[in-house]
Amino acid sequence: MTDVTTGAAEILAGIEDALGSIFERIGWAEDEIAQAQLRHPEDADKLYHSFALLSGDEASARMGVEIVYRAHVREILERVAHGEDTRPGTAVEVVIGLLAAAERAPLSHEGFGLCARLWAAAGLPDHDGFADKLDHIEALHAARIDSDEIAARRACRNDARKLGHIECDGWHHGRETYCVFTPTVA
Repeated sequence: MTDVTTGAAEILAGIEDALGSIFERIGWAEDEIAQAQLRHPEDADKLYHSFALLSGDEASARMGVEIVYRAHVREILERVAHGEDTRPGTAVEVVIGLLAAAERAPLSHEGFGLCARLWAAAGLPDHDGFADKLDHIEALHAARIDSDEIAARRACRNDARKLGHIECDGWHHGRETYCVFTPTVA
């Protein structure tokens, strides 16, 4: 009987851990949406309805760190606010891919330059003097890094990450609200 109880307790603890991290990420996403709404009040409703775009897709397993996930979300929300395509890979998604590749083989100078450029663009903390090294590598390989960035963002593209037609029932977070996406009653 003790083995069954212990097994059940371990299963429940695992579920609790998994759900805890999911709810933590939901909280981070909601906070980033609120901050984006303050930066772009004219797009507040569109940003509210962008929550579904904020999953990390295949790279999400490596986005359990708050600063990394928030950088990913922030870039998508800025694209929404500026009316840009949300499907290309974010800086964080490309960095995750490059770091995964670097576990198998060293990055080229251009690969390191791209990783450092997007690391800085995502607002991640400078690590081991990335910023200083980036200036030197950019001076030597900027054109190649530019083309590699375009290709990498295309490779990390998520075609499901786009806003479709938005229709709102006039309720946000359990509160009745005016939303530009609420159909008017004639």
